[in-house]
Amino acid sequence: MDLDPWSLLKASLEGNDSGTAILSIDRSSKKSEILIKNQIFASLEPEFDLNTFLCKKIENSDFSTELIYITNGTILEASFGKFQFPEGKKNKEYTKFFIKDITTKQRQEEEIAWRLRFELGVASSIQILIQQPSIREGLPQAIYQLLYFTEMDSVFFLKYETVGKKDFFKTWANERKTTKYPLLPEKCQTEDWYDLGLGRWVHKLKKGKTIYLDPNKALPREKWFFEQTKAETILLIPVRFENRFLGVMGFFKYKQNSPIEHENLLIYQTVSRWMGLFVQRDLDLTELNRYKSTLESLVLERTVALTKTKEELEHAYRAKTEFLAHMSHELRTPLNSIIGFSKLIQLPDSDETGKEYLNYIYTGGTRLLNMINEILNLMKIESGQIQIQLTSFKPEDICRQTLDLIQPQANAKGMEIRFRPPLQSKVIHSDGGKIQQILLNLLSNAIKYANHPYIELDCEWAEGNLEISVRDFGPGISEEDQNRIFHTFTRLNDDGKIEGTGLGLSISQGLANRLGGSLELKSQLGQGSIFKLKLPEIIK
Repeated sequence: MDLDPWSLLKASLEGNDSGTAILSIDRSSKKSEILIKNQIFASLEPEFDLNTFLCKKIENSDFSTELIYITNGTILEASFGKFQFPEGKKNKEYTKFFIKDITTKQRQEEEIAWRLRFELGVASSIQILIQQPSIREGLPQAIYQLLYFTEMDSVFFLKYETVGKKDFFKTWANERKTTKYPLLPEKCQTEDWYDLGLGRWVHKLKKGKTIYLDPNKALPREKWFFEQTKAETILLIPVRFENRFLGVMGFFKYKQNSPIEHENLLIYQTVSRWMGLFVQRDLDLTELNRYKSTLESLVLERTVALTKTKEELEHAYRAKTEFLAHMSHELRTPLNSIIGFSKLIQLPDSDETGKEYLNYIYTGGTRLLNMINEILNLMKIESGQIQIQLTSFKPEDICRQTLDLIQPQANAKGMEIRFRPPLQSKVIHSDGGKIQQILLNLLSNAIKYANHPYIELDCEWAEGNLEISVRDFGPGISEEDQNRIFHTFTRLNDDGKIEGTGLGLSISQGLANRLGGSLELKSQLGQGSIFKLKLPEIIK
């Protein structure tokens, strides 16, 4: 069966996803007539006053697209399009009229725009706080920046504090879009919230729960808060850092019947997370500055005490130096007389006892004089007063001269000193007297403590440095004793049978350091010891 053109046109309109109708418009009478419409158009037509809308459009000759906001929240989009109708009357115009429900689309676009604005506000706020050395300085500006990009009318941050068992909240920032909105009541800062009837809120906030209330849902003891703040909706979000309750981010809305969407509520809760980071940073910086101030005061006190102690030690050291210098003169002069006269006294050969006593006087005086000289040498080394006499010489010559001096001591014990000169004979620029003093100390100790038929004296050049080592095959030195053998007045295996003061190695080490070198020890129990003197070729 053949269909007429109107039926075919109506069938085509039903395929559209929006409400569609064909209008005839009479320009002279400013009237319109719907010739045909699909089912979607018929369902949307009762949503608004269609006749008034069309009359206004025709009267103003404005057929642009227009949004129609219905009181129930629906949003319609009305648009027009040309329609060719050859069979129509000549005094009328024909057009397509489209109506589309764009409520969901519009809400989505508004939601996206709101979220973009909110994210921009959050980014601006964070940037402000990052640039400020303290959150207390930048927080009001940052809070206002956040407020500007939100649907809220008031934003504030309350820092949680406890005094004893009381719960208090101190206002760090409270910003409003207009001054017609009241600030938080003063008693919210000065009184315990439990005493104010807001204990339920404190309990929930400390548990990490968000409070979203309007006056109708508030308990009777909480209604005063809405009355004094004039807020129609309050949103209190706990600010935490690592399970520590730091405070509250608060948002107020003063417009009635303006709820916060659940999705937006979650976005507001994210603000409390970065707020927690900045608050904790501020607390850490405050604590750090407090410790820094305390440390500076402590350092100042210790510095004053150390300065005083240093002055006292320097005074004591000067007194000791002066005493030793004076006593060295006072002691060495009579000792030299005693030693000298003991050698001049002539006793008959028959007086063996007298000769023995004279020998005791000479030996004891000599030992005492050596001890005094060693103490004075050590004192000069410690005070940096020892003088270095630089000359050029071959180190093997110093070694041979030292052997000549120490040989009688070795002969007395029946020991041989095996000397190995360097393969390459070179000149060293140093203090030969100080080197000889070190070698005499090392060789003397080796002779005293070794129980082997011989000891070794090696002299060689290694990597531009002079190395002179004295090796004995005695009992060796334990690791524990090696750590203290260079200390003053330290004597190992001291059974009273070996002469000495325990200053020789201390003096030798001090002289080696003063010559720009070092004195090293390698030893193992049961295998003997090696003392190695290392010196630079030239003292700089």
